[in-house]
Amino acid sequence: MTTTTTSSSSYAIGIDVGTGSVRCMIFDDKWSPVVQCQKPIRTFHSSSAPLEYEQSSADIWEAICYCVRKCLELGSFTSEQIGCIRSIGFDATCSLVVVDEKYEPVSVSLSGNDEQNIIMWLDHRAHAEAAIINSSSDEVLKNFGGKISLEMQPGKLMWLKRNLSKEQWARSKHFFDLPDYLHFRATEQFDRSFCSCVCKLCYRSSESKHGWDEKFWSKFDLNDLMENQSEKLGQLVRKPFSKSDTDILSKKAAGELGLPQGIHVGSPLIDAYAGALGGLACKSPIPDTHLSERLVIVAGTSSCFMACSEKAVFVPGVWGPHYNVLIPSLWLSEGGQSAAGKSIDHIIQTHPAYNELQELAKEKNTNTFNVLNDILNNLQKKYKVANVSLLSGDLHMTIDFHGNRSPLSDPELGAAMTGLRFDTSLNNLAIQYLAVLQAVAYDSQHIIEAMTKAGHHFRVVQICGGLARIPLLTQILADVIQMPVYVSDATIDCVLLGSAICGQLIADNAHQVEDLLNGIACPIEIYKPDKNMIDFHKDKYEIYRLLQKTEIEGRKRMSKYCQA
Repeated sequence: MTTTTTSSSSYAIGIDVGTGSVRCMIFDDKWSPVVQCQKPIRTFHSSSAPLEYEQSSADIWEAICYCVRKCLELGSFTSEQIGCIRSIGFDATCSLVVVDEKYEPVSVSLSGNDEQNIIMWLDHRAHAEAAIINSSSDEVLKNFGGKISLEMQPGKLMWLKRNLSKEQWARSKHFFDLPDYLHFRATEQFDRSFCSCVCKLCYRSSESKHGWDEKFWSKFDLNDLMENQSEKLGQLVRKPFSKSDTDILSKKAAGELGLPQGIHVGSPLIDAYAGALGGLACKSPIPDTHLSERLVIVAGTSSCFMACSEKAVFVPGVWGPHYNVLIPSLWLSEGGQSAAGKSIDHIIQTHPAYNELQELAKEKNTNTFNVLNDILNNLQKKYKVANVSLLSGDLHMTIDFHGNRSPLSDPELGAAMTGLRFDTSLNNLAIQYLAVLQAVAYDSQHIIEAMTKAGHHFRVVQICGGLARIPLLTQILADVIQMPVYVSDATIDCVLLGSAICGQLIADNAHQVEDLLNGIACPIEIYKPDKNMIDFHKDKYEIYRLLQKTEIEGRKRMSKYCQA
């Protein structure tokens, strides 16, 4: 998107720091996208340490500055239009940033390279530490489905203290969840957000009280994090969209970004939460649907299932309920798939016909997904089946390549597949692609079942994020869960929209937020369920669950031989 700016009374900027890139989008006063830019960011990963993934805060900030300046250039912003930019909002992955007393990077790597000062969200080095925390049965765990994930920060902080040199740990004076770090870089203020601290750092929050739980941290020899009124983790933790005179762009950051000093900097959000906010700004296909009746699936490399509720709903294996982390005065539950999009990529890219697929996509000047969809359509016509999903009746798989986040909460679970044959053709690749899309949908059904059984009630489901641009997946999900599923208009990126909204939004209660979101009401596309597919997907879903149970039982049975 590189359009020239049109007349607008004001502009809002949304910044999204994803797993592999930084994205920036500028919106006009009607919340229509004006211009977008994207830049890759570096990941440090070695086959010698396969569970460890690291990034650089300096590299990320440089990429943000590049994207903002490039957007202004691509949009041909005049100095007068730049002066009409009113706000900037940040979202990012829940990665752990470490800096010293002068706010310079401190290495999280055994290499000691200070450039590597971020432990990424998908880093699984803290398996043993997370297990120790979970074995404590601490009361804090109740708000994380009974277990914290090894992707959350407590286990990673414990790993750092146990494995880094004493010098490195002593140098580590400030620990930020990445969204909060970006807010700090923009404002030079040390405020932290409820979103990051409650959801990823076990900050306690309820209708009656909130604060750091010193007893929790002291159980794991991390009581030094509570020194000086919890300075290392954050002395001031703020509710979403709360008003503060310090939420303004600093002179230094303004110069780096090419923006006016003093514009409003919004409450930072974890990327999935920004996606949920942007998703709720889309018009619901069912009138008068309350926020608590809408499930937003933010689907990309991983997927997050975001559900609001007026009362606390405890779901085994689902993170939360967390209070005041997205919508003021509402609780939020977060189910998740550790590897949704990544599983789709893995199935496609490891198939023997992948190179042939790439060549065909290049020849047709299109992407690989379009080629696979065309092959499936041709196979449907050839075999005269009423629905394309019927082509995969003999092929079944799960997507637990990176463990199961929800609702089994089993980081050791592996993926399974049955029905393989000596077939390396493009047609077979297309069928495997279909099967993995179905597996993503069946795993989604498993999560939705658990959330519904615990007390959530959904009338409609939305997908946003990268996987929302695979229409076949959206239709399969609608057919599996037998509910309408909708996606935003192709021009709208819900994550960047949510980030931009949080840059401007100041609200005290859920009604104020809902009124603003209803006023935006982005256009949508609706996928209605096919009732003729109920029995087929019911049977395949039961096989999906059977494969998971077989994997769990097999690992349990063989564990006595694998103690080493």
